[in-house]
Amino acid sequence: MTDEQRWADPHATEAVRKLLRRHRRAVEMVLMAARVDGLDQLADAAAGYVAAPERAGTAVGAAVAFAIAQYAAVAYRTGVRREQEFIDRFIDSWMVEFGHAFATEVAEARVGVRVEEPDPRAGRMTAWLRVIEPGEDVEPAAEALRARVRERLGSASEESGRVALEPKSVTTDQIRRLEAAMVDGRRWRAAAHRRLVLEDPALGQAARLLVWAVFDARGEVTGAFRVDEERVLRNLEGAPVELAGQALVGVAHPIQLGETLAAWRDLFDDNRLRQPFEQLERPVNLLTSEDAESNRLSRFSDQPIRTDRVFGLQQLGWQVSREVLSRRFGPVREVIVTLDPGLEGGFRDEPELQRVLSVELRGGTFDSLDAVTASELIRQLERLAA
Repeated sequence: MTDEQRWADPHATEAVRKLLRRHRRAVEMVLMAARVDGLDQLADAAAGYVAAPERAGTAVGAAVAFAIAQYAAVAYRTGVRREQEFIDRFIDSWMVEFGHAFATEVAEARVGVRVEEPDPRAGRMTAWLRVIEPGEDVEPAAEALRARVRERLGSASEESGRVALEPKSVTTDQIRRLEAAMVDGRRWRAAAHRRLVLEDPALGQAARLLVWAVFDARGEVTGAFRVDEERVLRNLEGAPVELAGQALVGVAHPIQLGETLAAWRDLFDDNRLRQPFEQLERPVNLLTSEDAESNRLSRFSDQPIRTDRVFGLQQLGWQVSREVLSRRFGPVREVIVTLDPGLEGGFRDEPELQRVLSVELRGGTFDSLDAVTASELIRQLERLAA
């Protein structure tokens, strides 16, 4: 594989959801026209995928939604690299949520549909969807997806029918995604976790250097394990751990390990296991009783922060505007950080300091945030300090 090729991004579905929202109007218009043309089955399948790309859907529905988004995104892309980035986001989403076989099925289904330009002479004022005719040449955009899927997944083994992947070292991006999975509460079903993480030649290396937690349906931790060199799951005492295929697994945050945290630290130290990011030694930040009962974090009021560090928050999901930093936590809660004097040009190397006027949670008090979210929020704000 070339240096430009990447392995599946665990957060790709979130990126796909944003892309589909960006092109929502185009998607809706094309699907409306498809229903007029009697393509209700294709339109329904695509609408289902657009509404929830993380839920089980049909490959045809994903292919149609991708085709429309690909058509709508042409004006936003420049060059081959941007084209590949756009395609890769969708491929990674399909791989993470449904597996490699599904990604291949989508690519093949994409070959069977085409999104056409508006044709006023035929009474078509918007783009429209159609099924390709027998013997018709494959659309270049469809071929680009099919070629990229083959390139990303490798060649299928004729003997086993499984996708063969060449070994690759874990990358900085993959490490960052695993850390984000811990911070954001990303969960995998046990079966998907083994297929997409443990059995991945690159991610499997990092997985052996982390502590993993098992969660119930309410999000409570029911156990923890590590992964040995044979990909066997083992608990703190070294006993094998058996998980049901539907069990929920995630990267354990130190808060979730409770009283066993010190023992896990000793185990990793004794075995000289060097973690890819700060997990077991990660500082834990707790809300004070005053913080918990309020919708403001008064400890940060009048705090000086460096402007260049403000822009680093964008990689952690923050929105940066002239006088406000904001980040949503769930559908109804949003943290707002008000700055003075505010940002001027938005450049990363702006030298001036900012002053925090307030840190406010809209939609509730801070005790409505779970312990991991609160700890990481405080950590992110503290790292802004000059």
